[in-house]
Amino acid sequence: MDNEKEGLLVPVSVEELAILEAMAMISDCRVIDFKSISDRIDERAEKVDDGVKELIGLVSLVYVMFEYEKTGKKEAAQRISDELASKGSTIALFAAKFLDELEEDWRNKK
Repeated sequence: MDNEKEGLLVPVSVEELAILEAMAMISDCRVIDFKSISDRIDERAEKVDDGVKELIGLVSLVYVMFEYEKTGKKEAAQRISDELASKGSTIALFAAKFLDELEEDWRNKK
């Protein structure tokens, strides 16, 4: 059985994977090896579809931008925003809209 070789497979949403990927980008964690987790997410996403890997990466960058802005690291967030803008207007528009939604939800929960 494939599950025995690879371990238990649990369905996880793109949003949850993106949050985990974002944590890997901004954390220096000594208990959990986020780099290994991130690599494993990429590996599994490639098996499904290249578009899934790109979506997880994009959503992860937006979460990183959100966390940077929330903690006052606006220059770092702006560098990511500039990089996304250089990739194309559709990506930049998606990122900006999603970032706005994250900020609105965060403000509503305060």
